[in-house]
Amino acid sequence: MSQLQRAGTLLACSVVGFVCGTLYLYSAYGPQVAHKLHYTTTESSLIAYAGTIGTACAGLPASFIIDNRGFWIPMLIGGLGLSAGFIGLKDQYVKNYESVGISFSLLFLVGAGSLFINSAAIKCCAVTFPNNRGIATSFPIATYGLSAFIYSSIASLFFKADTARFLAFLGYSAGAVCLMTLPMVYIADKNSNHGQSSRIPIPTGGSRTPSIELQSLSTTPFPKQQHLAEELLHKKLKQKTEYTKFEVFKSIDFWLLLTTAGILAALGQMYIYSVGFMVKSLLHGSIEDVILREQQFQVSVMSIANCTGRLLSGIVGDSLSAYFKKSRGWIMLIPGGLLLLVQILGSLVSSHEYLWIVSMLNGLGYGFTWSSIPQILLDFFGVNAFSFGWGFINLGPIIPGYFFTHLFGSIYDLHSHQDEELKVKICDAELGCYAATFQIGAIFAVLSIGCVFYLNFRRSRKAASRKRRDSTALPISSS
Repeated sequence: MSQLQRAGTLLACSVVGFVCGTLYLYSAYGPQVAHKLHYTTTESSLIAYAGTIGTACAGLPASFIIDNRGFWIPMLIGGLGLSAGFIGLKDQYVKNYESVGISFSLLFLVGAGSLFINSAAIKCCAVTFPNNRGIATSFPIATYGLSAFIYSSIASLFFKADTARFLAFLGYSAGAVCLMTLPMVYIADKNSNHGQSSRIPIPTGGSRTPSIELQSLSTTPFPKQQHLAEELLHKKLKQKTEYTKFEVFKSIDFWLLLTTAGILAALGQMYIYSVGFMVKSLLHGSIEDVILREQQFQVSVMSIANCTGRLLSGIVGDSLSAYFKKSRGWIMLIPGGLLLLVQILGSLVSSHEYLWIVSMLNGLGYGFTWSSIPQILLDFFGVNAFSFGWGFINLGPIIPGYFFTHLFGSIYDLHSHQDEELKVKICDAELGCYAATFQIGAIFAVLSIGCVFYLNFRRSRKAASRKRRDSTALPISSS
């Protein structure tokens, strides 16, 4: 591909990322949908969780299609899913049709569509820019995070409190953006071999080339010495390049990474889906327009921070690998620490005036989490099994995600009472409506940090062991 085509591909993947993050707008319209359709907080949390299930369930099918059929087909599928989900939810809202099952199914479509598009964009960038994967993949992941800010800003300017028109705009704009960017992705797809030609050595600890000692030994004039050196060089390169899908699946490192990502993503999603209800409890008694503006403000803050975290993750990951010769796995300590701080502050902040700080930290931590995973997968296992690993990683938040979203809804409903005039449950205990959720979440954040340390120390021990074996694998012998 020419440089212009590569730049066009990066731009297209970045632009289409804006529609992927619409899933995380739920707090900007979810409470209003729940109010009109008479859903409890637990039911609304379950509907939000449907988006997470959609992304998780779509992971493996998306990876299969991407690996076997390329990038443009899953992008088209994703666009159709997003449009159908939002337009269907708009119709349900307008017709006042109360059905948790239908709302759940529609948010499931939104989540699945987001995953299809995002996975295709990330793999497209990774294959198009094999030498700068961390930075290249961070662009579509970053715009994914900025999506909620763009759309919530549009909502506050043009749609105000008109939830129905806003949902319709989400559906139609998602389809339009996918169609506009599809030609460039199609060209990139046809100029690649779905990543199979990009067998570039991927380091486990930073260096992208075999050691100077091994390179020099491979050119030795002694035949026996040269044979041993070439065999060792081949073995070392093999350790640092590509893994098969089965090798990834049976790797303990992969399951540690999945566990860590699952916990951190679930904690971030719980806050994203629930901050709208947090605002309602903290602003109990205020008029609806004030509450809606505050909800949109919190979504905007999270979105900007999410985008920032996703961009910073790519830069930090590449710097850690290129300049400090360390594994990218260590960058997971950053989102772990940030999301632990979110849990602590979430249980303490009792005024909406300071809630933006918690939202900002959650956005940074959540963005760092999802932008770190693709580059760690590429760093640990290579490009050929990336879509498979990425698909499985998206299954990670299913169990912890259900636990946290259900926990928030249950605790919130426990402190709520029935408003006979409005015929809905309301919670006027402010911070007491949900503080216990964050106290429990802090325990799991500490657990995720422990997993990060174990994963990286484990890989360091394996690397040191290989180095010792390599240093003794070339006996000195006469020709």
